[in-house]
Amino acid sequence: MREDFRRLAKEFEETLQQLASDVAGGALFERLAPMDLWKRSEASITRLKDLAEDCKELMLILKPEEAIVIEQRVSVFSQGLTNFREILFQNSAEPLANSRLAFEQLRGAVVDGSEFLLLVKEVRDNPSPLIDEVLRLREALESGGRMVTIEAPESVQPMLERIVRDIEALRIALVTLERAVLDIKERVRALQDDSVKFSSPDEAVAKKEIAKEDKASQSQQSQKGQLPLSQFKN
Repeated sequence: MREDFRRLAKEFEETLQQLASDVAGGALFERLAPMDLWKRSEASITRLKDLAEDCKELMLILKPEEAIVIEQRVSVFSQGLTNFREILFQNSAEPLANSRLAFEQLRGAVVDGSEFLLLVKEVRDNPSPLIDEVLRLREALESGGRMVTIEAPESVQPMLERIVRDIEALRIALVTLERAVLDIKERVRALQDDSVKFSSPDEAVAKKEIAKEDKASQSQQSQKGQLPLSQFKN
């Protein structure tokens, strides 16, 4: 997971730098026609949005306590890129006006992307201590290493204790639910048995007649090499 995140962070940084270079160097400029501007930037814009979402998913795992900030940074960055595209595709009597407005959105998105990149590097270099220990333990187990003890810092001890309590509460709730389901099944079986016992004589006779007719029908159809309709039920 950490290796994947490092790879994604590196690609995001390189793609963002390339886009910023295109903006600063004139490969992308506001006097281009809207569709020309989009064609020149489409690959970078699409890739950056995908990379930002992929980074976000891993960042939320590696540093969940920063979830709000992570979500906000990604949302602002992605919205800027979305605005850039939507403005370019708007019908207008003055297409170059759209290009100028979209270009401003793009420059703002590059700035927002730089701020998001700083957060990406922060999470990459300083993940949550507890999550880091859990991942280290998982890596040791998957590589065939021996079991090790997680030494959680005092700052995360309350979080660890709360997680343990929540897991125990969930286990107790599941046991209680299983018992309730078994009890319901027993009650349903008892009701079914009672319904058979207290069936009226007419109902019993009717059931026997239906069974007799069904048996006769099966016998006739089997002689014809056909399967009775009841064979297709359930």
